[in-house]
Amino acid sequence: MNLLIKPRFVALDSSHLGDIARDHASIDSDRRRAARDFQRAFDAGNNVLLLCWHHIQELLSHQDERVIVERIAYLKSLPFVASIRSAREDDIIGGIIDVLSIEVRAAFSTPAMDAAEIRRAVAPGLLRVGRGVEIIRAFLEVWPLLKSELTQRQERDREIVAISRSGFAEVSHLKVVDLLRGKLRPPEEILQRLGGMHDALSQDIKTRGDRRLSNAEGVSATFLEAVRRFGMDTLSHKNPGLQILEANGIDVSDIDENTTVGDVGTLAVFRAKLRVINQITRLPWGELKATVPARRLPSQIIQSSVDRFRPDGKEWKGSDLNDTHLSCLAAYADVTYVDKRTHEAFRMARDKIPGFTALVHRVEKAGHYSKIREQLIEPEI
Repeated sequence: MNLLIKPRFVALDSSHLGDIARDHASIDSDRRRAARDFQRAFDAGNNVLLLCWHHIQELLSHQDERVIVERIAYLKSLPFVASIRSAREDDIIGGIIDVLSIEVRAAFSTPAMDAAEIRRAVAPGLLRVGRGVEIIRAFLEVWPLLKSELTQRQERDREIVAISRSGFAEVSHLKVVDLLRGKLRPPEEILQRLGGMHDALSQDIKTRGDRRLSNAEGVSATFLEAVRRFGMDTLSHKNPGLQILEANGIDVSDIDENTTVGDVGTLAVFRAKLRVINQITRLPWGELKATVPARRLPSQIIQSSVDRFRPDGKEWKGSDLNDTHLSCLAAYADVTYVDKRTHEAFRMARDKIPGFTALVHRVEKAGHYSKIREQLIEPEI
């Protein structure tokens, strides 16, 4: 690598990294040669691999211990690699929460900046470079605990994707003001309605959810029981509707005559994420939520756009959540590789979301890592 020339930071898809690691350790000499040739050409093109926590999460979540060993060996062999900086200023590789935290700090400190300006402001200090062995060392030190956590995280991701994709409630189109003005349903009618939601959600999970979710009924029941407890707790308040909004961090000033339940749900999810981020940033909450809306954060815009435009597959895979997180690297990597459906989401977002093109760099797809070598030496279109 020529350090006198500006490097090109390339974020590969986790599937590419897994394939390279597999071939790197293969007993088949042709496969080993293919992996070595790719790495040699990649380095010769002054490309630097960019990694984040979500790459590590996917690579180390495999059920086969031998595959994990191969992937760790590959990562340790990398002499020069870039990674997302931790917003906590520690030595752990960063992920989407770290990127958003850094963007939030910039947005809060300079309220006049829009998303594109925030991206330009934080980009120079977002990445750090080092050796692969330095990135993976921290995870190996806590591997027994991390292994269990990764397994639980995979299962939880499958549940989140299945529940969020299902239209079981059928209320997203309703206007919030109509609900606030309407009459409260009696408890027995609420329970009956929840029973119908359970039937619809569990059926969706059975037919469309990640096939590795073994208990669709249990996932649905656990989620809706939490909804029931929360809903029943609000009945003791003078205006349960307002109590629900307040519990989700939403003020009456956040809604108008046209705000739908779907809009409130989207805002509630963002406010919950902002609260998690603020555990790192420690900014005054009232001022933070007034100053930093979702539309000012590059990574939030990319995430919501990918979720909105990604073509619906037959199966709602838990890995879609990690793919959405990884898509945010497109704001800071020179080239980002994504799967086919995410690539289509980027194409549609460029066409339909004003200002989206200014937030992202080059986004590519490749069925196999051997195709990447050709793409990276071709002129950008």
